[in-house]
Amino acid sequence: MKKHIVTLLSLIGAIGSASASNYSTYTATAAPGSTPDGQDQNANPVNVWSVTTTLGGTNGTGDNGADGAGVYIGSPAGGEFSGWQAYSYQNDGAARGGSVSAVNTFAGGPLAIGQTVSINFEMRALDAAANGLPAGQAGISLLNGSGDAISFYIYGGGPGYYLYSDAGSIAADAGTMGYQYQSPFNIAFTVTGAGTYSAVAGSDQWSGTFSGSLTGIDVFNDAGGNGSDVGFNNLDVVPEPSCAAMLAGAGLAFIGYRRASRKA
Repeated sequence: MKKHIVTLLSLIGAIGSASASNYSTYTATAAPGSTPDGQDQNANPVNVWSVTTTLGGTNGTGDNGADGAGVYIGSPAGGEFSGWQAYSYQNDGAARGGSVSAVNTFAGGPLAIGQTVSINFEMRALDAAANGLPAGQAGISLLNGSGDAISFYIYGGGPGYYLYSDAGSIAADAGTMGYQYQSPFNIAFTVTGAGTYSAVAGSDQWSGTFSGSLTGIDVFNDAGGNGSDVGFNNLDVVPEPSCAAMLAGAGLAFIGYRRASRKA
């Protein structure tokens, strides 16, 4: 009987530790990619984002700084959503701006069934396709270690609503929500099974499939152009399954334990 008690308490302790390490809430305190650039739920300073920028321009080199991308903290026009910001700009014509990607690798490891990752998101204008170049895009992707597993995005000059791509769909309609210019909304993905998920982005809702393990999140502004600042803040990763589910998975459901104790 003592052995059963020790085993059960050890499992409960391990579950508590796992939940604490897997849970993260990150709030902006400095430009993404700074050291530190945010704080966690316990007000500890943390390095949340790894930032990559790509120059734009007519010849792909940024034209001596005329076309590019970058990041900052704040709000684009004073009264808007404040947080991390990713921007693109160009002075050589539409669709020639640079691109920026901010990536967070989940501290608790790949998302498990029942876990939800969410983030607050805001965007401005995007260049339509021009000068033989594709339209600007902005959105987020969940990553699987080798690329984009799930993407939610909108593009300049497009249908005026949001799209998603995953293992089973390419550029599918996410819903009927129109272009949210300078109007923040929350985006949340929940892993519902092995390779399946559900999503809520503003008033849009859908479900789908993904390949691999979801190891991180990417917020991107891909050649959005002047005035395309993309804001994001309050990244959350909430753990599941519950203690009871984890115990059941370990073969020690509470009711089974009580019966074993009585026999002991």
